Amino acid sequence: MHELAPLAHALAGYTPRRLRFRRRLKRAAVAVILRERRQGVDVLLAVRAQREGDPWSGDMAFPGGRVDGVDEASASRAACRETAEEVGLTIGRDDGIGRLNDRLTLDHRRRAPMVVSPFVYRLAHPDEPVLNHEIAATRWLALAWLDEPSNRQTMHWPIGHVRIPMPCYHCGDGQRLWGLTLAMLDELRTLTR
Repeated sequence: MHELAPLAHALAGYTPRRLRFRRRLKRAAVAVILRERRQGVDVLLAVRAQREGDPWSGDMAFPGGRVDGVDEASASRAACRETAEEVGLTIGRDDGIGRLNDRLTLDHRRRAPMVVSPFVYRLAHPDEPVLNHEIAATRWLALAWLDEPSNRQTMHWPIGHVRIPMPCYHCGDGQRLWGLTLAMLDELRTLTR
């Protein structure tokens, strides 16, 4: 069972990789929001709304989005702002317990590299999410469920005429957890092993 105090302690001593060139590329930031319950620690995942042409429609991700001009001084500010916009939860600097590695990915709108910075927060208040048009639903997922090897599966992502095997979790109702979100969760979970 995961507990929040050891995880926060591990994050406090963790030095995440920050890509030196991140300020020269398009950037995004996400909020990895944790809550503690008697059964252990849960993480908040947002189910993306179905949109034509969006290859990630229906997938599970962390709330977050692009770092824009108002956020330029702080990517964590973008994660907090986007969380408030997408799921109606107010988090701030005092709720932050750490940061994970920057991730280099592709900005699919521009076909250019983009850096995603994940920030970890503790949700101390039991607010209910209020969703905007980008999010179809939210789901609290127990970190312990991710530890169960039988829950981890493989999907095949099409790239051209090739289907690339990728690790994933099928979470029911057509929802799947994979890609960058899964890589960030795997990093978080290794901190307390």
